Amino acid sequence: MKITIDVDLSPQEARELMGWPDMSRLHETTIRMVTEQLQSGNQEAVMSMLKPYLDGSQQAFSFYKNMMEGLATGNSSKK
Repeated sequence: MKITIDVDLSPQEARELMGWPDMSRLHETTIRMVTEQLQSGNQEAVMSMLKPYLDGSQQAFSFYKNMMEGLATGNSSKK
């Protein structure tokens, strides 16, 4: 026997159901601050805010690339 249940929720309804906070105000404030910094020509401030995200993305990509290369070549070396 197989039972399937489909739940149709909006993102807001899902957050409320799970008890997660509504971060939309924080998101709007952050986007406004980044936009203001870019418009004022302060690219250093923007890059300093984005650096942690960019570094993490690069590390994740490198891990994924190494994993795929290992699978393709049959290497199972551990670091």
